[in-house]
Amino acid sequence: MDTNIALLIQLTGVILIAILTVCLQRSLKSVALKYWTYAWLSLSLGLIFLRLAFEYGSQANSLYSLYFFGEYLFGFMLVTGCRSLYPDDTAEKMSELLIVPLGVIAIGLPIYSKNFDEMYSVHCVLLAGFFASAFLSLGKAAVRSFGWRVMHVAVGLLAIDYVVFFSVFTADRYLLEVPMQLIQFNSIIDLVLETALGFGMVIILLERVVSDANETNVALADAHQRLEVLVNTDPLTAAFNRHAFYGFVGRGGGNSENVSGCVGFFDIDNLKEINDQFGHTAGDQAIRNVAHAIRGVIRAEDLIYRWGGDEFFVIMVGMNAEMAAVRMERIGEVLTDLVLDDSIETVAVGVSSGFSDFKGSTELEHAIKRADSNMYENKAMRKELRAPSGYAHAFLPRLTA
Repeated sequence: MDTNIALLIQLTGVILIAILTVCLQRSLKSVALKYWTYAWLSLSLGLIFLRLAFEYGSQANSLYSLYFFGEYLFGFMLVTGCRSLYPDDTAEKMSELLIVPLGVIAIGLPIYSKNFDEMYSVHCVLLAGFFASAFLSLGKAAVRSFGWRVMHVAVGLLAIDYVVFFSVFTADRYLLEVPMQLIQFNSIIDLVLETALGFGMVIILLERVVSDANETNVALADAHQRLEVLVNTDPLTAAFNRHAFYGFVGRGGGNSENVSGCVGFFDIDNLKEINDQFGHTAGDQAIRNVAHAIRGVIRAEDLIYRWGGDEFFVIMVGMNAEMAAVRMERIGEVLTDLVLDDSIETVAVGVSSGFSDFKGSTELEHAIKRADSNMYENKAMRKELRAPSGYAHAFLPRLTA
């Protein structure tokens, strides 16, 4: 194959890869992609200068220098992009000052020899070094994906490829018998490997986009879960709030018409007196103690809600109102002799309650209203029986319906 035709084919392929990386930069924000875009643009310009050098012999030396420098920039940007893709804290960053000696070498090669094969022989050593460095940089990756394998193999083969070309040109220089057919297809071989390299770059970047998207989705799901907890939980008592209850009802209260059980409604009797005598901080402690006491006697599957300032209700599936009332009698044992807000005086917190059965999720709201009504009847009875101190009776038998 004619060398010029092979070079044009290689140039066309490299330009297409450069255009692809430029287009990707508009959508993907990646430091590695930025360096790789500069790399492919530099290689495109270098090959253009090489094509012009073959066409205009009188300016060949200057054009050769521009070609060599374009390829060195390609190698430098390639390695820099690989290092930024998989950063290693122990590795030093490649200095931009390295470009200066590369430029000196590019200018010096045409001075070193008028024979392009001799110049290209030295040039192959430098490019092999760049590809070997990129190979080692990629080898530090912790996650080895399909794109990583393609790119890793491509830079490894490119390093070997340029070592072979160096060997062939060096052997030919000393008039040894070598298969010169390799040289005829060197542009095509380079294009195939460079295409694989560009393909690997694109796959790696897309894989990182997918990985970042998955991490973002996980973070959003976690944030959504935490937000849902905040929205549905009372911050003072860690019980569910009214919003959570309406969400429960909206979902069908367990999505079953066959579910049955009872609802218990609770109200703190003497919270105002506690607030007046000990302060609102003590009142908050009393509310937390009541929630803790209720939670201590209900089952793990029962749901406790804070309905208002000092009101709670509990949904108990599979338990009737009479059984629940008996179980809740134990609350009074917990709420006696409480010390609130570092006070030396102990307090017995009184709680009124009412219970009501329900059958099916559609009866749940009506059961809560009945339990609330029973609770207020019971509260009125407790006021008549309350001791003069206002704190004597923590819990009395509850009305059920």
